[in-house]
Amino acid sequence: MISRIRGVVARVGEEELYLEVNAFEVELLIPEIARRQLQSKVGEPVELHTVFYIEGNSMGSRMNPRLVGFLNAKDREFFDVFCSVDGVGVRKALRAMVVPVRELARTIQDQDVKTLATYPGIGEATAERIVAKLRRKVGIFALMVGQEAAPESKGKAATNGQAGTVENDVLRDVYALLLSVGHSDAQARQAMDRVLSTKKKFKTVADMIDAIYYQARDDEK
Repeated sequence: MISRIRGVVARVGEEELYLEVNAFEVELLIPEIARRQLQSKVGEPVELHTVFYIEGNSMGSRMNPRLVGFLNAKDREFFDVFCSVDGVGVRKALRAMVVPVRELARTIQDQDVKTLATYPGIGEATAERIVAKLRRKVGIFALMVGQEAAPESKGKAATNGQAGTVENDVLRDVYALLLSVGHSDAQARQAMDRVLSTKKKFKTVADMIDAIYYQARDDEK
């Protein structure tokens, strides 16, 4: 499986990127937001995180291997989650990704079906299915603070809040997730402390991530 590829941008099409890799020119499908960013990088080296799949259907006689490329690993991870919804295939997901993943995830997290339905290829019925299936799965993407993940930290997920109401595994996993979407060590600890100070019980990672997201959203208002 090809999970990452480096090369020089040869040209950018409507849905495809053509990458020069040594003696080869490789065609990749890319999301719309990545297409807009890469249009100005013709002739420049880039690195893409990739997904490999076979395009075709059970009734067809021809199956085409495809590579899908993303500018960072979190975008690729979100794409995998997005495609898990019935009726959202690879092509539809890529066309719908016209805004940063953080913004798209926030739309889902806020259950904003009306806005979600305006994205290319996503009507109201599909938007409702997306919200119903993914609202509890995209909180961490809604908390992304940069295009690249922050460097890994070797620190422990120690907090100053009421950690006794939360399992250590939940604290550790929430801490690691916050680091993975660009929060610094201090930012992650502060975000966790704030929701722990409410003395609510968080049984799962999703519960705590949701609380952190809504706290951050309230701060922005």
